[in-house]
Amino acid sequence: MERWERSPSDLPVDASNTVLVLARPFRFPSPAEKNALQIYLSHGGKVLATGNTAEMYLPQADTDREPLPSPSWKDYQPQLLTPLTRGGAIKMSPTAYWHNASTAALAHYSDESRPIVVSYKVGKGEVIWWGGSTPLTNAAIGSSGNLALLLNSLGDASEVHVYWDEYFHGYRSSVWSYFRGSPPIMYALLQCLVVFVLLLFTFSRRNGPIHPWSEPVRLSPLEFVHTLGNLYRRANATHSALEVPYIRFRTLATRQLGIKTDVPAADLARAVRSRLGYKDDDLDKLLQQIESALYDPVLAEARALELVQQLSRHVQNLKLIPQERQENTSHAGSLPSARARTN
Repeated sequence: MERWERSPSDLPVDASNTVLVLARPFRFPSPAEKNALQIYLSHGGKVLATGNTAEMYLPQADTDREPLPSPSWKDYQPQLLTPLTRGGAIKMSPTAYWHNASTAALAHYSDESRPIVVSYKVGKGEVIWWGGSTPLTNAAIGSSGNLALLLNSLGDASEVHVYWDEYFHGYRSSVWSYFRGSPPIMYALLQCLVVFVLLLFTFSRRNGPIHPWSEPVRLSPLEFVHTLGNLYRRANATHSALEVPYIRFRTLATRQLGIKTDVPAADLARAVRSRLGYKDDDLDKLLQQIESALYDPVLAEARALELVQQLSRHVQNLKLIPQERQENTSHAGSLPSARARTN
C-alpha cells in the first residue's frame, strides 16, 4: 500500500492486481484526468470509490446525493451472496445512493430499494462504489462487517497493490507549483511585489485622507475573535465555524425545552414552535440547511457566515441568551465611549 500523490495519468500501464482508493475525493478532475482513470480501468485496474462525488471521476457512475445524511449509523444486510458480502451486515451512514439498479451494476447492499454498495465492470477492470465512507473510518471500521467489506473490496493482500489517493485530496499540482519550481520566476515576482508595496506606501502617505487617532472602547477585546478566526481559516475549518454555533443553539434550545440534545432537527423546530410559541417558519428550513451544509465538502465561507447570521437572529428572537449577557446596541449605549462588538 502507498499514498498516491500524482496524477492518474501516472498510474501503471499494467494495472492488473492494483487498486486505487478514492475515499470521497473533493478536487474536481480535469477531462484528461478522468480519461486517465478510464484507461486505468480498461487495462485491468480496480477503483474503490465512496461518496456522492464518484460520478465526477468514474465512467458509468450514476448516483443520487442524500441531502440530509443521518448522523447515526444503520445496519444493512447483504442483498446477495457475493465475495463482498462474506462479512455479513455492515454499518453505514450513506451520503448517496446508486440511481438505478441494473444488470450492468451489481447491488451488494441496499437501503430498502436504493443500492449503497455496487460493483460493475469497465473493460478489464472493475469499479466498487460505496454510498458512504463510514466503513473505512477509524470510528466505524471495527463495527459489524465493515473491516471485512474493506478487505474484500481491496482483494487478496498477497497479490494486490493498493494506491490510496491523496492527489484529489489536496496534492494536485497547480500553477503555483510551477512557479515554485522555477527560482528565477520567483525572484522576479518577489521584486515586483516589493516595488508595488513601496509605490503603494509612498502614494498613500502623500494622498491618503487624514483621520484623527481614535481607538474606541469596546465591550470586549477583539484579539481573541481575530485569533480564532485566523485559526479556522488556516485549518480550512469552515465546517467547524458553522458546527460550533449550531451545537450551541441546540444545547440552549433543548435545555430550555427539557428534551434530549440529539433530537432530530425537524422535531426540535416543531417543539420550539409549539412549546415556545415561536412563529417564524424559517427555523425548520434553516436547521435542515445547516445540517446539509455540514456534510458539504465544498462549503464556502460566505455560505457558512450567512447560515450563522440567520441562526444568531433566531437565538436573539427566542431570547435563549439572557439580556444581561448579550452584547447589543442598548447595552453598549449604557457605557460611555463604548459600542457593541456585533455592530
